[in-house]
Amino acid sequence: MKTPPSSDSADASPGGVRLTPKAERLRQCLAANDARIRSTDLDIGEAIVRERTAIYTAAIADWAAEQQAAFGYDRPFAVAALGGTGRQEVTPCSDRDIAILFEDDVESPGTLPFVRELKRQTEESDDFRRRHGFTIAPQPRGRADLADLREKDLNSFLDILPIYDPGGLAESFRQTIRETYDPFEHFLHVRSLWRRLWERAGAMAEAVREVDLKNDVLRLFLSGVWTLGGKDFEHSHAVYARIAADDPRILDAYHFLLRLRCWIQLSRTTRGPATALGNHPEDVMRYEDFERLGDWLGTDAPERDRLEFGNAVRARILDARRRIAMFARGVIEGELRPGRRISPGHPVALGAGGLYHAEPETCVTDGDHSRAALRLLLMAQRYELPVDPSELQTTFQHAGDWLVPVPELAALFLEPRGSLATTFDFLSRIPGAEDRLFPGYGQFESSLDERVMTEQLTLRGPLEREKMRALEADRREGQRLLAEDPRPERYTDVAYAIRVEVEAALLTDEQLAAVKLAIKTKRLPVTADDLAARDDPARSLVDRFSSGFSGIPIADYYPQSFAAADFPAPVLDLARFLVENRRTFREIVDAGLIDDAAVTELLQRCGGDRDRLRALYVFTHADRHAWKSPTRHPARFFNIRELYAKARMPAERRYDPDALLQDAGYADAESQTILKDFGEDFYKGIYRHYAVRFGGYLLKLNREGRSAKPRVTTIAEGPARLLGVAALDDRGLAASITGALWKRGVRLQQAHLFCATNHRLALDFFHLAPKIGPDGEPTYPCGPDLSEAVAQAITDRLHIDPADETDLPGNRRDLTLTEWRPGLCRLRAESDGEVGALLYGLCLKATLRLRADIHGLTAHAGRLGARVSLYLSLPKGLSLDAARAVLEEWQ
Repeated sequence: MKTPPSSDSADASPGGVRLTPKAERLRQCLAANDARIRSTDLDIGEAIVRERTAIYTAAIADWAAEQQAAFGYDRPFAVAALGGTGRQEVTPCSDRDIAILFEDDVESPGTLPFVRELKRQTEESDDFRRRHGFTIAPQPRGRADLADLREKDLNSFLDILPIYDPGGLAESFRQTIRETYDPFEHFLHVRSLWRRLWERAGAMAEAVREVDLKNDVLRLFLSGVWTLGGKDFEHSHAVYARIAADDPRILDAYHFLLRLRCWIQLSRTTRGPATALGNHPEDVMRYEDFERLGDWLGTDAPERDRLEFGNAVRARILDARRRIAMFARGVIEGELRPGRRISPGHPVALGAGGLYHAEPETCVTDGDHSRAALRLLLMAQRYELPVDPSELQTTFQHAGDWLVPVPELAALFLEPRGSLATTFDFLSRIPGAEDRLFPGYGQFESSLDERVMTEQLTLRGPLEREKMRALEADRREGQRLLAEDPRPERYTDVAYAIRVEVEAALLTDEQLAAVKLAIKTKRLPVTADDLAARDDPARSLVDRFSSGFSGIPIADYYPQSFAAADFPAPVLDLARFLVENRRTFREIVDAGLIDDAAVTELLQRCGGDRDRLRALYVFTHADRHAWKSPTRHPARFFNIRELYAKARMPAERRYDPDALLQDAGYADAESQTILKDFGEDFYKGIYRHYAVRFGGYLLKLNREGRSAKPRVTTIAEGPARLLGVAALDDRGLAASITGALWKRGVRLQQAHLFCATNHRLALDFFHLAPKIGPDGEPTYPCGPDLSEAVAQAITDRLHIDPADETDLPGNRRDLTLTEWRPGLCRLRAESDGEVGALLYGLCLKATLRLRADIHGLTAHAGRLGARVSLYLSLPKGLSLDAARAVLEEWQ
């Protein structure tokens, strides 16, 4: 953790308070160091920064020894400097990078109280600053924390330097890191840093304004040092010694630039805090700084002397910048000329053109070639590096003739870093390669299906990789969300606020590998659905033969195809399950309302395994990423979310209206009685939180009756748009609403209607159908005018007169009335005409002819016409047979 910049004289005298002896001693030492900085000796940069570092570290060492003795902490403990402090390169505005090291976990009972005391003194109070005259914010680290060091944090530990270390813990930590870190990953981090710096350095080489001494200059040199030191996790001082032995002018140039940085920082009249990235505004040299370099001699020096001195300093700056830039580039690019191996002895290396296989002579059999090729892709995926294009004519030449599944294939799917979709982008360029790994893939990628024929953009291979890329993006976003706020209550198993990104992030690496394998192979094994499709003469020939391309039954496909790939058995088993159940969510939600029976069916298909349930949910979303997606079918995916949420909830916790209403402020007995009257189905379902949003208005309706207008409002639920209606529960309410929508040309996808039976209140939700524009984006016909029109239709009881039946088109067909659940019927019909007319017509008939109560509806419009289902309860005394007779008379 970085400390605030030290305006050292101000830092040493907080608020004008009389200094302690220690703080006064520090002030005097800093004043002497400041005097050396103001001197005109340009060759003492190293001595200045080492001296300034020692002023602070000596004080910190004394404090650490005092604290350990006072607290009586007897476990291994040390205080160490990191980064620039560890390199002994502290300048007037530098951060002081300090770590407190423990052998034990910092959260362990024996260590945590000591950690808290040290943090209290340094960060939570002014104790340390008052006593010592400066501030620190040390970061506590246990040995177990070292395994998680990455990139910038890992790099800071490269220069770990003990300050107080009675047991040699700092060097022990270095050895632990050396044994566990990834030198190649560290090299890539430093190289990416250098490439950004080099591009800017080239543009800024002779600039005289806005030159950042830290980022544009000093770090350019350090990137070369870190490249050399990172190989064996050596301290930068060891690298400095080798540089000095080879060409001392390079190190002299760097120390001169440190000398310049000290003078520039000390000459600033104001000093501000560091940025979030640890950068200092004092480091930025403006034109005025370049122009006034002669003033370093002092304003009383002759003008000619100041001019010549300024020219000399500018010449040294230019020379030093060029020298260290060439050093850094030579070091880093020099690593790539012979090829930088992933690790000593590893056959894959990084060259100027990308990764390549450095030991082709070791490949004899097809298995050898396959392992070499897929290992190369694994490294490219892990480190997100390109493969050298020349490998297409070497390692991958004629891969379509010899590539076979080997253990590296499973490793590609199990690798948590990088993009498997990008890996398959590369393999897709090699004729026959993917078919060798996934039997049937060659026929799949060249076949047609509904999406290919509709979009007329690409064949099926790119679409499959698009799904995998969407899954990977969801996983990354979910990991980001969990890192930002990992509190488990955000992701409770009794909430409907589910994000597929978080669900993807919660999958284990093996479960994610299974989802990816299912996406890759979904259309390759022969499933029961494939056999049924082939025997269905009502389907088109393309539709009948758009799946099952390997000809291998699904029970045999995975064990037979991947026997030599070393996939863990649970991965293959879960992939098979996902492919067999690829339509499960859609089949269940399309069958009707999301009640307990639907939840039970889903859990039975998953064998009661909630890990399988989560994997199936994530797979379903990825599989429908763009085609028949949530954007185009928001109501279906709204239902899928409700079904998934209910299925993962413990059954005994699905119904708890008391907690919901009390948390929302409806704790009084009257409010609870009225709102709980909406019943168990409402409070078990996804709409229950709208009791909070509409609760006040429902209570008003109960008090004022018909003098209160209905409330109609548009609700955004992800990609879905709902029309929420709170009104008195008059028979014909659904017909009034659907009639008003039909008259205005507004289509629906579904609706759920809830009633507080004892208080005659209705709370209904109508899902509007989107209109997809040329850009693929949905629009909805909602707004104040629509809400007002629906509210007026309810108030005036419009569209429920028997005369309204004569306005309806008569092209409906296949009208059926069946018992869907005990006490609940389904009225279903199809039409060649417009879905809105069919929906309104059924609502009107259910109201006028059957006098039924409507609880829900679904509507679908496609190439084959419109299909509508109403879920309703018949009035007492009207049997199912009698109701069917009424409908036959109507037809």
